[in-house]
Amino acid sequence: MYKIYLKQAWALIRQERLFSLIYVVGTGLAISMVMAIAVAYHIRTANIAPEVHRDRMCYLQNVKYEWKDTEGNYKAACGPRFVKEVIGNLSVPADVAVTTSSFMLPFVYGDVFMRVPGGDESPKVRLKGCDDGFWRVYRFSFVEGRPFTKEEFLSGVPRVVLCRSLAGRLFGHEAAAGQTVWLNDLEYTVSGVVEDVSGVTADVYAEAWVTYSSLSVTMDQALDEREGAAGLLEANILLADASDLPALSEELRRQVRRYNSGLSEGRVVCEDPLSYADNLLAALFGPETYIVLGMALLLFLLVPALNLSGLSASRIQERVGELGIRKAFGATRATLMGQIFLENMVLMLPGGVAGLLFSYGLVFVFRDTLLVPRFNLLGASGEVFLSPGMLLNMSVFAYAFGVCVVLNLLSSMLPAWRIVRGNITEALNE
Repeated sequence: MYKIYLKQAWALIRQERLFSLIYVVGTGLAISMVMAIAVAYHIRTANIAPEVHRDRMCYLQNVKYEWKDTEGNYKAACGPRFVKEVIGNLSVPADVAVTTSSFMLPFVYGDVFMRVPGGDESPKVRLKGCDDGFWRVYRFSFVEGRPFTKEEFLSGVPRVVLCRSLAGRLFGHEAAAGQTVWLNDLEYTVSGVVEDVSGVTADVYAEAWVTYSSLSVTMDQALDEREGAAGLLEANILLADASDLPALSEELRRQVRRYNSGLSEGRVVCEDPLSYADNLLAALFGPETYIVLGMALLLFLLVPALNLSGLSASRIQERVGELGIRKAFGATRATLMGQIFLENMVLMLPGGVAGLLFSYGLVFVFRDTLLVPRFNLLGASGEVFLSPGMLLNMSVFAYAFGVCVVLNLLSSMLPAWRIVRGNITEALNE
């Protein structure tokens, strides 16, 4: 039966080519807007190397220090003492990566320039400080060398890992691992070289990664009670299972209470850790993000659905006689509705494919607007480049098919229901 419906749908497409073309184009334009948002959301939330555990990541980025004798407070990221005594004592996480804040570090540390001894070129680089856990939590592809070790981090040894493009710019075709570079006025040894990473992976993006224990702007703060608690560091926490987030929040509150008992001038207040998706969406529109996105998607689907329903109604109206005869021979309303739905899907799918391809073009052209993870005056989110693996994914194809089904339901089912529920005699007279 369904094979007959498909043949009939194909025959109708060939007979009414102008109508079919308008329907396919209208469907493609409608779907492209929705899919552009869906593709951008997928790229920003799916497990994409090096951020291969986004579904199990959570973040502690804001810590507030409140003085006991005044109403003043100081809010920043985590301080080095807080990281050591609170984050380091958590038992729930599977692992933790501590990094410098991409937003705050450029303000405090200033511009970073790198050069090789005796070299003429001194490019400005995007720098990120991190610990040894960073290389366990995130999956980088090393071209040469290795990440710095826990012993090197704890001793504050100046080690740096470079991205491939920066290493090539500094050393040409020579091996970079083991070489020496100057980072502003500090000498660092290159531990390894990794493939370039896209600005889409904001948790890890940089051109050079150093032991944050070698940066005085982060470690000198540990001497002060306030700056030891609230500083320049962010804790990227990997959970064994995403459902462990409530247990982590409870343990964090206990550790903060213990930490505060050792403070003399004030106390620390910190928010519960946020999951990856919540952290991303909170940076966009705040708590109302899901509502805003839902309204936008509904608007993008509802308006074209109303236009397409007019086309569907006129097309179905021409077939009232045919539908009346089928009802006279015992076809149920559900059977007729299913036939119309299937025929419309045959028209929808080419439009869906065209809309998906067009959405890829929109995402590529407007990638800096759609995919930059958070607002940053200093552009710390970096260069955004897209790989085929980010775009071509079964989840995205499933989103596109789902959008086709929803748009089909909105545009065809209402006019179809009005026709098939009519009187058989009236339909035959048509």
